[in-house]
Amino acid sequence: MPAFEFHPQPKAELHVHLRGAIPPSFLGKMLRKYPPTEALAKAPERHLRLFNNQANIRTVIAGEYDQDALFRYDTFDEFLYTYFFTSYFVRTIDDFRGLIEAVREQLHQENIVYAEVTVSLIEYVSQGIPLEALLEALAEEPATPPKVRWIVDLVRNIGHQAAEGLLDRIIQRRPENLVAITLGGAEHLFPPAPFEKVFAKARENGLKLTVHAGEALGAESVWDALRILKVDRIGHGVRSIEDPSLVAYLADRQIALEICPTGNISTGVYSSYAEHPVRKLFEGGVPITISTDDPTFFRVTLSQELSALKSLGFSTDEIQGLIDNSFRYAFSDATAL
Repeated sequence: MPAFEFHPQPKAELHVHLRGAIPPSFLGKMLRKYPPTEALAKAPERHLRLFNNQANIRTVIAGEYDQDALFRYDTFDEFLYTYFFTSYFVRTIDDFRGLIEAVREQLHQENIVYAEVTVSLIEYVSQGIPLEALLEALAEEPATPPKVRWIVDLVRNIGHQAAEGLLDRIIQRRPENLVAITLGGAEHLFPPAPFEKVFAKARENGLKLTVHAGEALGAESVWDALRILKVDRIGHGVRSIEDPSLVAYLADRQIALEICPTGNISTGVYSSYAEHPVRKLFEGGVPITISTDDPTFFRVTLSQELSALKSLGFSTDEIQGLIDNSFRYAFSDATAL
């Protein structure tokens, strides 16, 4: 995959997860600070079974951190379990601040001047970090680029009632730079519809709405997100291609998709880059933005992601248009500080 063609270009990214962008060097630092046997000492038995059933995670638990081996998986579930495993190594508010700083530096090195970073606060709360402290850390805004705005992932796996309770607490102390909510996690187990009340409440309180849909499930999941949750953007949405009427709807209403091609391939949604529908969606008039999703876990940068589009027939001018879209469809003023 080409590496640097679009590296000098000022870029925005609308779909990138905080821990999904954890620099491998920072994760290595955390693994030294918290040896896996210590970090997992109080993990529920069901989590330990999941972790020990995956060879890539077992190796790390045994004390051998090979980043190339850890970030390799064949299914969406294997990716989710690996992602979840890394949550055990951000255990204090100082760790959380360190993670933010490390990710900001990585974004800056990639010349990403604006980023809407998704953060799953419940995962850090489960490690004993108070929600209030996490929100205070998000509110801290350095005077240097990139400009970061936060999207809270309410995590569909905790269920709609727990998600609503979490949202209520966030609304009480919401920092100004927290601009939206989303739902990540196991889409195929927790579809969008039960979260209708949660999204309505977020909308009433001035938050923008996006949701992971049309990735592990097909076009009907995207329809639910649009008709029931009434979202502003769709996270992924690539399987919209399975329903021509949905493609036409997205194009007619100019509802942007946050597309992450390498991530879709890494988690087995598509078997190869050549089979990815990003070009067909683009030709169908759907607004497309390009992001990395979890760049560390998928071993990709935004520059690489953009450059790889040329193999699907995108011209340099068309790719520039996609870069512009990431500024155009942002949830706040998407400019550098």
